[in-house]
Amino acid sequence: MATDNTQVLKIEKVFAEFLEELEKQPVSKQKAIEMQHLFLHTMEKAYKVNSSSHTDDARGSEEIVLDMDKLLRQHRSFSVKNLPDKAINWAAGLAYSGVGLLFITVGFLTIVTPTSAEFEIATLFYFNDHDGFTVLDAFALVVIFIGIFFFIKAFVAQDKKE
Repeated sequence: MATDNTQVLKIEKVFAEFLEELEKQPVSKQKAIEMQHLFLHTMEKAYKVNSSSHTDDARGSEEIVLDMDKLLRQHRSFSVKNLPDKAINWAAGLAYSGVGLLFITVGFLTIVTPTSAEFEIATLFYFNDHDGFTVLDAFALVVIFIGIFFFIKAFVAQDKKE
């Protein structure tokens, strides 16, 4: 019995030294798989330990590692495709509403700001002898309606995609 304990201790010491050496200087993946198969084959042969379940687990874990590596390589780089849909929708809504507000502001400023008669092109409808509805006012109203369209589209597009 004492001899068995010393042999077990000797084997454990050698195994611990082997693991320390592997940690100090790792081997290639292929070499590690070969060593694992050799170890399992020796255990099966010497001690009648069934290694089929261990081999299946090892192959399954290899596949998992390869799949994870593939996923990490695909998602490592930054791209617009990797952004969450909500962030893209939020940015698009913000852009649409900003453009809409800009168009509305420019349209109202065009109507309110006094301009020369040459710039107003022609008067389409007269309110009195000195004032009326001009081509520039019609253009400003079109710009305002385009701005309103963009502003409404910003909120409708967000609601639809969420």
